[in-house]
Amino acid sequence: SYGFRGADLIVACYGPAVGVFGKYERVEKADGTRVGVPELLDLARRAARDTIAGEFRGDNLSTLYYVWANLYGVSEQAWDDARLMAQIGGESENAMEVARGHGIFVVDGPTCRLALLADRAHKRNLGMEPNPPLIDALHRAMLLWREEKRSELIGYLADRGLLEDGPFWKLAQALFEVLPRDLEDRKLISALWGERPTLRAEAKRIRSAEPTLFDKEEKK
Repeated sequence: SYGFRGADLIVACYGPAVGVFGKYERVEKADGTRVGVPELLDLARRAARDTIAGEFRGDNLSTLYYVWANLYGVSEQAWDDARLMAQIGGESENAMEVARGHGIFVVDGPTCRLALLADRAHKRNLGMEPNPPLIDALHRAMLLWREEKRSELIGYLADRGLLEDGPFWKLAQALFEVLPRDLEDRKLISALWGERPTLRAEAKRIRSAEPTLFDKEEKK
């Protein structure tokens, strides 16, 4: 409500949190464990993240991707903002690891922007882990749709349990709402969202048509 955005919003949460914290001689959890300043700041970061993310709840990397898209869209921003914003993904992540290891930022000297599908499509085995980050899974699905590999798309979503309602589709919906209208990524997400019931029905038909283990043994 005060107009803070991006990294400034995260930093702005620290002052009020520490102000309340400083009113008491000791702050404890329900079990009597003392709460230190580092844990307090982590709670402030998470509170800011959850407020920006709204109803979306997912893995740290995907939450960071969505929060950044919500705050900045696809415009270029200072790299220092990415370094600070990456803190919302948890203390184990830093901006350089996110940018280089996961490739969700495109870095150009002192500035960076959100990596779109076109920036990540060449990434080897994108979203192919058994339980990938949601943003990687979404980009894989978008890529398969763009390449008109429908059967491969259905198999991918079915194998990872992504056809039913859940965080995967919440991320798709959230990004659809914040990405620019003329962006290819938004159009691909819209197409996937519109086909969701059909994709689910086709996956069920394929599964019902597959021979059972008993049938396979009988044929042997």
